[in-house]
Amino acid sequence: MNLGLSFAVVAPICIYILLGIFGKKMKWIGEKGINETNKLIYYLFFPTIIFVNIYESSPEEVFDWELILFLLGMFALLYLALVIVVPVFIKEKPVQGSVIQGIFRGNQILYAIPVLTTIYGEGNIGVAAATITVLVPFINILVVVILEAKRGTKTNFKKLLLGILKNPIIIGAILGVLVKLADIKLPQVLEKVIFQMSKVITPIALVLLGAGLHFGKIKKDKGYLLFVCITKLVIVPLVFVALGYLVGFREIKLATIFILSAVPTAVSSYVLAKEMESDGELAGEIIAFTSVFSIFTIFLWMVLLTGIGLII
Repeated sequence: MNLGLSFAVVAPICIYILLGIFGKKMKWIGEKGINETNKLIYYLFFPTIIFVNIYESSPEEVFDWELILFLLGMFALLYLALVIVVPVFIKEKPVQGSVIQGIFRGNQILYAIPVLTTIYGEGNIGVAAATITVLVPFINILVVVILEAKRGTKTNFKKLLLGILKNPIIIGAILGVLVKLADIKLPQVLEKVIFQMSKVITPIALVLLGAGLHFGKIKKDKGYLLFVCITKLVIVPLVFVALGYLVGFREIKLATIFILSAVPTAVSSYVLAKEMESDGELAGEIIAFTSVFSIFTIFLWMVLLTGIGLII
C-alpha cells in the first residue's frame, strides 16, 4: 500500500518530465515555444488551480495561520542559515546567488498540489493551496533581495511590492478567498471552464519542465550540484518534517510541510539568475539535477512517511 501510493505520486511526474525531454530531443518544441507556453501557464492556468482549491475548501480551513506561520519561520531560518554559511565556502558572488536560490526557492506550486491531490483527493487540500499563496511571495521577495545583494545594486522595494500584488497567483488566491468568504456559487458554465483549466496545468507544466532542462558544464560544477541536491532534497525536508512533527502537525498539515520543503528548485530560477547577474548556467543545472533526483527522493520520503503513518 505504501509503495503503491508512493509510486502513484512520483510516476506521473517522472513520465511527464521524460516526455518533455523526448519532445525536445525530437525537436517538437524549441526554447521559444517553451518560454511562450510557460508564460501562458503562469498568467492563465496557475491562478485557476489556486482558485479552485480554495473555492472547494471549507471556510474554516482556507487559512491555517498556525501552519503558515510555522513555514514562514522555518523558511526564514533556512534563508538566514544559507546567507551566513554559503559565503564561507563559496567566494564568487554570482555562484553564491545561484546556490542560495537553488536551495531556498522550490517548485512549490507545480509539485505540491498534484502530490497532495494524489494522496488526499481533490477538494481536500485548500489548506495547502492557501499556504502556498502566502509562502511563495515571501520566498520570492527574499530571493530577489539576496540576488540584488550579490549583484551589488540597490533593491527597489516599491517595484518589488507592486510586482507581488500584480502576481497572477496572488490574484487567483485573493479571488478564491473573496468568493469563499462571500459564499458565492459560480454559474455552472463558468465553474466547469475554471475546473477544466485547473486540471490541464500539471501535465503541460511538467512536460515543459522536462523540455526546458539544461545540463550545461556539469563536470566543473559537480561540487556545487552535489551540495545543493543533498541540502535541498534530503537535509531541508528532514529538518522541516522533524520539527513539524515535534510541534504537533499531523496528516495533511505535515504532508504540506513535507512537500513544500522537498520539492526541486523552481524552474523560473534560471531566468531570474540570468537577469540578476548570478550564474545562470549553474542555476539551469541545479533545476535539472534537483528535478531529476527529486523523483527518487520524493518517492523514498513518501515510502518512509506513509510507512510510519505520519501523513496518512
